[in-house]
Amino acid sequence: MIKAVVFDLDGTLLNRDASLKLFINSQYERLKPQLDFIPKHQYMERFIELDTRGMVWKDRVYQQLVKEFQLQGITWEELLADYLNVFKQHCVPFPHLKSMLEELKDKPMHMGIISNGRGQFQLDAIQALGIEHYFDVILISEWQGMKKPDPRLFMKALAELGTKPEETLYVGDHPDNDVLAAKSVGMKTIWKKDPQWSGAAADYIIEELNEIMGIVNKQNIVIRKFRDADVKEIVSLFYETVHEVNAADYSEEQLAAWAPIGERMEKEAVWGESLRRNITYVADIDGTIAGFCDMATTGYLNRLYVHKNYQRQGVASKLADLLEQEAGKRELQAISTEASLTAKPFFEERGYQVIKKQSVERKGIAMPNYKMLKKLSSH
Repeated sequence: MIKAVVFDLDGTLLNRDASLKLFINSQYERLKPQLDFIPKHQYMERFIELDTRGMVWKDRVYQQLVKEFQLQGITWEELLADYLNVFKQHCVPFPHLKSMLEELKDKPMHMGIISNGRGQFQLDAIQALGIEHYFDVILISEWQGMKKPDPRLFMKALAELGTKPEETLYVGDHPDNDVLAAKSVGMKTIWKKDPQWSGAAADYIIEELNEIMGIVNKQNIVIRKFRDADVKEIVSLFYETVHEVNAADYSEEQLAAWAPIGERMEKEAVWGESLRRNITYVADIDGTIAGFCDMATTGYLNRLYVHKNYQRQGVASKLADLLEQEAGKRELQAISTEASLTAKPFFEERGYQVIKKQSVERKGIAMPNYKMLKKLSSH
């Protein structure tokens, strides 16, 4: 169960490359009287080279720039002061930053930041992004007297968050300073892909921040047995899934016949009886039913639905795994089902074979689906 998410800042939440380019361009334009004898592109390119993606502090960068370009009208100290005062005005977030943090906050989830860098400078960037209030813990290397990959920084974050390493997810872009360092103390890890590196030994790899919520949900799936009190929520899940997810493959007329809005009460009564009779499991994520499945004792997989908000997060796979385990315990030879057009690819990936395509009739409306079968290995 994930209870906290800790983030790196530069390259993870803050698009430092884009921010730096905006700042250098701004600095050149503002200080043009002193710099205009240098072509702008040359000034910007050399700054970025010397900066080494933030690994070199700017006092050394500016000293080298002054020396190489033989600047006379401005000192490196003045250039550095300008950087410290103005960079925060050019901070660029990665896409989906605030929406991702809002989703985590709504869980609710404890959150923290561990960042290498100068204390006030990094805090200024966090405040410029407008995200400081989301975090319970912010640890910046200068103020902590240690920097990543020092495991003590990660242990301190865990202590202040009050979570265990296995309950904490760390998100960063650096394969060593972030991923390996977090793993060394037992945290689960996400590598936010960066083209500078070919890969990282992380538990998960993402390209966009909006992928994080799905990973948290996947980690927090709890599969349990069906309870009578689940019926109302299960039926609501069914209606929402059919009318939104299956709408990609069926017409409005077919959807209305499949899940008639006016028959909810009747369906609750009928389904309650069959769900109790069958082998039925529910996927629970933080108190919300994210999916459910049921199978007859003969091996007929009757229903498998995932909530529209939890698609492609491993819910269906975990439910299907459990049904197959149950079938194995009962020494069943196969599991059969009738899969919708929407569900067919999922079952095919799990080794189900199409027996035939068919058309079933509901309320006088033809509904295409597939009879499918998965043979189980005998032990």
